[in-house]
Amino acid sequence: RQRLRQPLDAHPRPVERNARCVVVALHPPGADAELHAPAASVLERFENTGVRDQIRRLCIDGTAKYPIFLIPTIERLLATGGPVGCSALALAGWARYLATVPEDQQSFDAGIERSRQFARMALTEPTAFLEHHDVFPTAVRDHPRFRAAFTEASAALAAAGPLAAMMAR
Repeated sequence: RQRLRQPLDAHPRPVERNARCVVVALHPPGADAELHAPAASVLERFENTGVRDQIRRLCIDGTAKYPIFLIPTIERLLATGGPVGCSALALAGWARYLATVPEDQQSFDAGIERSRQFARMALTEPTAFLEHHDVFPTAVRDHPRFRAAFTEASAALAAAGPLAAMMAR
């Protein structure tokens, strides 16, 4: 079973930077004093060394989960000029999981066959995964900044693996 073997607090730089940047980008100007509490809450959760998620659990029903929980955040970040690199990396990681982990070791996903098709195409052309219309709305799929971030994240995962790709963020 694949697990996140090291707690993320062992590598706080990308987690902390992303948490702070996203929280700031998603709040209205002038809310500076209130921004540190949400970011600190996210970081506190990641500091718990007892939390070691299985990658398989993280990917459960991604075809339904990501459009509801991650894509709206990306849309807002794109609209406000916020950072999308870590979100692109998360989705590129899911694509790589779908394309490279043996099917019998993958988690349940009602739309997995279609998702796997796009993920396999993305091994040679990363932006092919963005054509998965069940997951990526036009505003995300066609946004040059997100396309570039996704392509960069996919290349980093393929070349150096997930930890190195996260550290580079």
